[in-house]
Amino acid sequence: MASAALKPSSVFGSGSIQPDQRAAQRFRVLMPGSITLLDGVFDYAIEDISLSGARFITDVPLAKQQEGILHCTPLEVLFSVVWTDGKTAGVHFEEEIALGTVRALRWHNDRFRSQHDAALRGLVQAWASKEPVTGAV
Repeated sequence: MASAALKPSSVFGSGSIQPDQRAAQRFRVLMPGSITLLDGVFDYAIEDISLSGARFITDVPLAKQQEGILHCTPLEVLFSVVWTDGKTAGVHFEEEIALGTVRALRWHNDRFRSQHDAALRGLVQAWASKEPVTGAV
C-alpha cells in the first residue's frame, strides 16, 4: 500500500510559535512504541513527530526535563520532556532525526493502520454473519 504524502500538521497554523510549541513542522502518526526511563520500559502511543521532537500518550507520569529513550521502529532516540498535560507529553530529541526516518515512520504508520483496519473488518464481518442467538439472557 502506498504511503500517504507527508503533510505537516496544521496544529499551529502559520502564526507565531508559543513557548510550548515546536518550531519544526509536525507530522501526524499514531504508532505504538516504548520509552525507556530509569525505572523501566513503558508503552506509549506517538501522536505526532517532527525532526526535533514528538508528542505522545503514556500512562507513566512524566516530569519536565525527565530524560529517556524513545523506541518506535525504525526510530530510537534520546529525549527530554518539555511539557506534560495529563497523560500527554511533548519531548525534544537530543539530536534531530532525518526526514527519511519520519518517512519510514509514516510508512509503518500506514501499514499498522491497514493491518488494524483489516482485522477490525474481519471481526465485524464474522459478527454480522452469525445467526442471532434466541433465548439467551
